[in-house]
Amino acid sequence: MAHRLPFLLGMTFTVLSFILCIIGFGTGSWWVTTDDTNLFNSAGLWQICFNGYEHTSDLIGKAYYGCWWIFYKEYYYIRDWIMPSWFKAVQVLMSFAVAFEFIALAMFPLSYADVDNVRNLIITCVITGLITACISTSVVIFGVMIGLDRTWMPRWDMNVLGWSYGIVVVAGFFSTFSFISAVVYTLARKYEIEAAKETNEKKALPSQTRQQLMPRV
Repeated sequence: MAHRLPFLLGMTFTVLSFILCIIGFGTGSWWVTTDDTNLFNSAGLWQICFNGYEHTSDLIGKAYYGCWWIFYKEYYYIRDWIMPSWFKAVQVLMSFAVAFEFIALAMFPLSYADVDNVRNLIITCVITGLITACISTSVVIFGVMIGLDRTWMPRWDMNVLGWSYGIVVVAGFFSTFSFISAVVYTLARKYEIEAAKETNEKKALPSQTRQQLMPRV
């Protein structure tokens, strides 16, 4: 049996990545203000907090206070502004990442129980790789676009990346470590299975040869 350390590391990193990913996914501190006088307080993937902000394109001249779910009717008139295309892309990618995290948690025990082949291990590697790709792409898009799209939230110069964003970045590192560990263990298991097959074939070969040399009556 291949050494279990890479497998255990991969599963541990996946659990840690899952926990951090869920926290970052559900909390609202991806982009936060550093000034209490700012009309904007904080923004997450699913929640935006304002402090009396009035949007220029809002024909009703409404001032927004407090924290609201991003799809709540409170933000109906400014939803296109608070959800630009790049922001929606981050939402979608992070949603996929969370879904893949659940699948990965189920695949690790299944792959370890499959001792005859590495099919489930390969699936696990693919899933952890997709998690890494989704999280990495999300944090890169968000980190780049908040610098380019300075009209997204008021007073860009008073805002910084928040702890929710940092947690997701750490989750991305953990998912990368999980992917590497899963690949290492899969390669070791594949080599072990192929070596065992070759050994069994060599053991079976002499008996087959003797049967062929025996005279037939």
